Amino acid sequence: MISPAQKFLQKHYAQKERNAGNLQAINAYEMMLAKLNNDRIRLKKFQSTEAKIELKKQLIPEYMDWINGVLESGNAQQDDVFMRLMVWMIDTKQFELAYPLAKHALKNNWVTPDEYQRQTATLITEELANTTLAQISNKQTVDTDMLLKFAELVANKDMFDQVRAKLNKAIGYALKDTQPDQALGYLKRALELDESSGVKTAIKELEKVVNKTDS
Repeated sequence: MISPAQKFLQKHYAQKERNAGNLQAINAYEMMLAKLNNDRIRLKKFQSTEAKIELKKQLIPEYMDWINGVLESGNAQQDDVFMRLMVWMIDTKQFELAYPLAKHALKNNWVTPDEYQRQTATLITEELANTTLAQISNKQTVDTDMLLKFAELVANKDMFDQVRAKLNKAIGYALKDTQPDQALGYLKRALELDESSGVKTAIKELEKVVNKTDS
C-alpha cells in the first residue's frame, strides 16, 4: 500500500526534468524503476496469463500518481515506467486508461523498453489488436469506440503491414454483428494488407449478410 505522502511525491517528481541539477527527480525515477522491476519479478512467478493480468490490474493503481504527473506536466523525457504501464493497461483491457499514455508517447517519439523489440506505434497496435481478438474469442464486450480512436491515433504511423492488418481484422470482427457494412470494409482492408490475415471466411459470410440487407 502506498501512503498519501508517497503518492504526492510520485506525482511531484514525475513532473520534473531529470538532470544533474535535479538529483531528487533522478532518484525518484530510479525508485519507480526498482518498484517496476520487483513487480515484474512477481509477474514472472505466474505461468497463467490470466493470473498475470489480474495482478497487473492490482498493480496499475500504484503507479497512477506517477503517470498522472507525467501527463499533467507534459513531461517529454523518455520514461520506461510510463511505457510499460501503457502496455499493462492495454493487456488488462483498460483501453480508455491507456489512450492518453499512447498519445503522449507517440507525440514525444518515445521508444519501447528493449525487450519489446518493436517501435512504439507497432507495439501499441499489436497489443491492442491481440487483446481485442482475445476478447472477441472469449465473447467479451469490446469498447469499439476506443478501438476506433486508437486506430485513428496510429493511422499515419509507419509499421509492418501485417500488424496494421491485425488491427483492421480486430475492428472488423468487433463491428460485424452491429455494423456489417463497416466491418466488411475493415476485413477487406486487412486482406489487402496481409493475404494470410485469416479473414477470407469472415468476408464471405459478411458479404452474404450485406447483400441480403441490400436486396
